[in-house]
Amino acid sequence: MHCRTMRLTRRIVHSSLTCPSPAPALELFGFRAYYGHMTTMHATTILREVMDERPDEFALLTRDFVNREFPRYLEEAKRDPHHYPHELMVKSAEIGLLGLEIPEEYGGNAVPSLQQAAVMEELARGDGGLGLDILVQNSLTAFPITQFGTDAQRARYLPRMAAGEVIACFGLTEPNTGSDAKAIRCKATWDATKRGWIVNGAKRFITSASAATVMVLAARTGRPEERGRGISVLLTEIGPGVASVEVADFDKLGQPGSQLCEVVFQNHFVPEEALMGARNEGWHIIESTLQHSRIWVAAQGSGIARHAMDEAEKYTHEREQFGKKLADIPDVRNHLRIMQRQVEIARLLVRKAAAHEQAGDEQFFVWASLAKLVAGETALWAAQEAMLLHGGMGYTKEMPISQIFADSAVIRIYEGAAHIQAKIIGKHLPGKDILSLLPPSGAFLRDARDFPSPADVMAEIETWEPSPDSSPTTTG
Repeated sequence: MHCRTMRLTRRIVHSSLTCPSPAPALELFGFRAYYGHMTTMHATTILREVMDERPDEFALLTRDFVNREFPRYLEEAKRDPHHYPHELMVKSAEIGLLGLEIPEEYGGNAVPSLQQAAVMEELARGDGGLGLDILVQNSLTAFPITQFGTDAQRARYLPRMAAGEVIACFGLTEPNTGSDAKAIRCKATWDATKRGWIVNGAKRFITSASAATVMVLAARTGRPEERGRGISVLLTEIGPGVASVEVADFDKLGQPGSQLCEVVFQNHFVPEEALMGARNEGWHIIESTLQHSRIWVAAQGSGIARHAMDEAEKYTHEREQFGKKLADIPDVRNHLRIMQRQVEIARLLVRKAAAHEQAGDEQFFVWASLAKLVAGETALWAAQEAMLLHGGMGYTKEMPISQIFADSAVIRIYEGAAHIQAKIIGKHLPGKDILSLLPPSGAFLRDARDFPSPADVMAEIETWEPSPDSSPTTTG
């Protein structure tokens, strides 16, 4: 099955939007060395890719996998929210889902951004928490190791990550630094005698840390006042056998099956060869990783929104009131149409961000922030609207929509809260009507005919041109 999937994936790569061959010098500054630079952007090309409704073969394969495998592991996660689905990760690896960022030479099956987004949406449509486990293994960890790691680092970790033998996590946020990520204080002190770093400090809200044996760690190697200019990235090994690292799980509202952890380092030794990039120059690795991964998180948001939409349509076509199916009542049918429109806009914005990244647009991060903002807001909104359409049953744990609601709330928080995305967007798209892309308030009181179609919305957005800026100001 794995070999078949690898061949399938490579065929899809060549049939999608032209993507330059990976550059051999992956150590060049910025991950765009892997995808190549786009010299000319054609709005018609991007719009055509965004509106292309042909199904992605790998996404369909993922959907079948999700429908077959996720239910059992989701039940396990509900019984024990702290349980990590190791067996599911190995099965995911067998069909290539853990190698979406990893080149074939390291055991992966790297695919372009549009395909990554399509696959991630299917994973999140199945379950937000289980899908998040696969996201972290790809966009937050395999991505920076592939793009910025040394040959030795890539050879050491990527093949085992692609196989599900090594689980990785991304360590940035700290107890006192959330959105102000450049203010991190977890300190790595150089020890010339041991030829390595001594790490002390804490990381908070680290997904998968209890199961991980390696962390992409952002640490302070310069002075605090240097902010981003004093940060380095280390690939450090963690896990139960590492006495200098303590990991504890948080109890959280939603997304059972994924772990949210606090990690404390106490005189933890990291060897010299674990440094990624140059000393004190790790911020561009963190920034590039967040910019890229926001497309994955946006796809997670659109997938959760689609799941909410699925449940709303299913329930309203089954439930009878006033002598008819709910879906046959004009007001309910109108409500569903408004929901469908908003969910489709979120999906199209995710595809637009992915298309810009895939084409090599150096300002793709603006579209990534826009997609994450809109998809994050849409996920929570769609879950709320679907819960309303379920009536009282929607508030019980007997219906899937209550879990979807809990899962959706965090999308607008992690990998850059909504306020941060709005700040980035505002710097590059001043004066644009971003509010028109967000979910409408009082949807059940509105008329679906009063809203422009998703196609018209996307055609308007294609006329928007982000203004250049020397510093994207990405925080996480």
